[in-house]
Amino acid sequence: MLLSVVVPCYNEAGNVAELHRQLDQVAARLDDQMEFILVDDGSRDHTLDLLKQVAQRDPRVRVLSLSRNFGHQAALTAGIEHAAGDAVVVMDADLQHPPELILDFVRKWREGHDLVYAYRQGVKPRLGYRLINAIMKINVPAESADFRLMDRKLVDAFRRMPERARFIRGMIAWLGFRQAGIGYADRQRFAGRRSYTLRQTARMALNAILAFSSLPLRLAAVLGVATLGVGLLYAAYILYAWVAGETVQGWTALILTMLVLGGVQLLCLGIIAEYIGRIFEEVKHRPLYVVREWIGPKRGTAAGAGEDVGRLAATAGAANEG
Repeated sequence: MLLSVVVPCYNEAGNVAELHRQLDQVAARLDDQMEFILVDDGSRDHTLDLLKQVAQRDPRVRVLSLSRNFGHQAALTAGIEHAAGDAVVVMDADLQHPPELILDFVRKWREGHDLVYAYRQGVKPRLGYRLINAIMKINVPAESADFRLMDRKLVDAFRRMPERARFIRGMIAWLGFRQAGIGYADRQRFAGRRSYTLRQTARMALNAILAFSSLPLRLAAVLGVATLGVGLLYAAYILYAWVAGETVQGWTALILTMLVLGGVQLLCLGIIAEYIGRIFEEVKHRPLYVVREWIGPKRGTAAGAGEDVGRLAATAGAANEG
């Protein structure tokens, strides 16, 4: 059996050596063969140089260097696309995800689970998870992380999902299969600063909602009907006042009505524009990540041994979060 470990890296120079050391310790405790696919997502520090050094020392290491920063979800997808293992583990490079948990992942996998995911123990589920699960037609486990083991058949199914606006946790949940969760204690980064910004987090939440639910469109329709109903009621009141000979004070009411109507119209147009924007991105069919360099021996991929990396890059699915 071959186990692939995929790790996206962006400005993780301070973590590379320790990450490799801990992964090596995990590999020593497993009977399975392992490969480490470290994806450099256009790092601006000397992360790539350190990854190359590790690859020179360890034949299990493959380094996938992207041509620029395509975002965390893109780098994850790139690594998964190039993983050859019978099972694929994905995790972050900052060591907040404890590598020793991979041993428990493999144990659950051998028991027959197709997906084994990690979730943070002792953490109150955040509002974002509750909101996303309430809106979407799928259920993302509360406080789950991008730290999981996927069986090859699940990986192959994931590879057939080409959408650009990626929320991988939701995509994996949508696929189904037999799942099991393992809790872990959240811990601090080993080195460096968190590169995931609030803007990127908000964008991912928006991708999650728009990719798995049409509820915002229905909300726009409901707002339109409600506004129309209020407008008709107000029109009936004005007509009644005119027939009764009462003076209708119109300035304030007119301005308020225009502001409310304008706000509702702009909100509805904004919701529709978000969906149209995603359609626009989908129909362009551009390569969504570009591989600049592959370092290390090639085992081949799930699509076939020796398949050209450039052709994979042109067809792989990933998201530009920037």
